[in-house]
Amino acid sequence: MALTNKEYTPPEIWLKEEASSLLEKIIDALNAAYTMPLECIWLEEELVQNYLEILKEMESLLLLIWGQLKEGNISKIEHKVLVWYGRQQRSSKNILRRYYRLHEQLTEWESSPDAKSFGLSGTWKDYLLFVMTLERNFLTMGSFTKESSSSAELEKFAIHYLQKIQMLHRASPHALCADFFTWLSPFTQESVFLPVLATNDVLDTKSATFESFRSQLLQSQEWEKLSGLYLKLLVELAGKKG
Repeated sequence: MALTNKEYTPPEIWLKEEASSLLEKIIDALNAAYTMPLECIWLEEELVQNYLEILKEMESLLLLIWGQLKEGNISKIEHKVLVWYGRQQRSSKNILRRYYRLHEQLTEWESSPDAKSFGLSGTWKDYLLFVMTLERNFLTMGSFTKESSSSAELEKFAIHYLQKIQMLHRASPHALCADFFTWLSPFTQESVFLPVLATNDVLDTKSATFESFRSQLLQSQEWEKLSGLYLKLLVELAGKKG
């Protein structure tokens, strides 16, 4: 059956639209990682550094060819993409190798006592849930100390922090790499294998608040609206540690 005009998208338009969507997620995630409203030690860990380097490599190519995308110059785009891709393949720290290492690290983290105690899988979303609720930072410590900031100030920090973490969640490693290599495939004529960890949606955390927060996060489009529940959870978790 012949495609109608509405069903057909010219390749140069598809390339531009997909690149624009990728760039938006990548830039939002990178900006979020480097503008957190509080000190996050977990951002310095190898696992997260691998993730950020993946984003930077993708960003470098998409920005490199953005001018040609706007002009719809496919031949120039193809040349630059293939030159970049050739260098990527020869690099010991290319996107695929970083992704495979990130996958291994999440698998290892899934077996850690902390992840097991909260019934968390080795998925990106569960890792983010872990770092935002159980890693030490101003909020996890300040939410329950007598000398802590005012409730209003804590609420502001929580809102900004949730907004930033959601940007990282939207740019999950597997989905982003899948979209990126799909975008590359018309030029490279290659497909790649991207392993992904299964999601464990049934938690056994012995914490109704934790389960409620996780469930609402995954359903919400605006995480900052869950700041009250987030702070309540931090207080509860701090009490259990105490």
